[in-house]
Amino acid sequence: MRVLSLFVLAFGCVALFASASKAAVTTIQAISFGSWIVKKNDAQYDIILNPDGTYSYDSAAYIEISPPRGGIYDIDGLPANTAIASVTVTQVSPLAGGSGKSFQMLDFQETHPASTDASGVARINIGATSRSSGDGSSYPDETYSGNINIQVNF
Repeated sequence: MRVLSLFVLAFGCVALFASASKAAVTTIQAISFGSWIVKKNDAQYDIILNPDGTYSYDSAAYIEISPPRGGIYDIDGLPANTAIASVTVTQVSPLAGGSGKSFQMLDFQETHPASTDASGVARINIGATSRSSGDGSSYPDETYSGNINIQVNF
């Protein structure tokens, strides 16, 4: 039985206002695509995870072992009570294990407050799509982890 655990190991954060600066990130709940058995890789198959933690997948390609979890991150060190224009989340590196196989993270979704709170914190909820390679080869039993970047724009 091949069990794949897919989760985001690390991430970066950039807050953009008058000039670019770095903000700190507190992980409340790390985004995780769960654990799966990939039974079919003859095409690209998706696990779609929404920011609220709901998800869907193609049961022809995957057998679920443990469910995905949406990411919840507090971005702090931002200006207090400041309107947030947008938040952009991007993949820095795909979900990869030691074997060289990987899953792409794409179609990021996020929810964020209209502004930072009085302490300069914004809570960001993140979902995304994890996509298999579709190259016909099997995925080894290992943990796949990747990196994302969270950009807060003011």
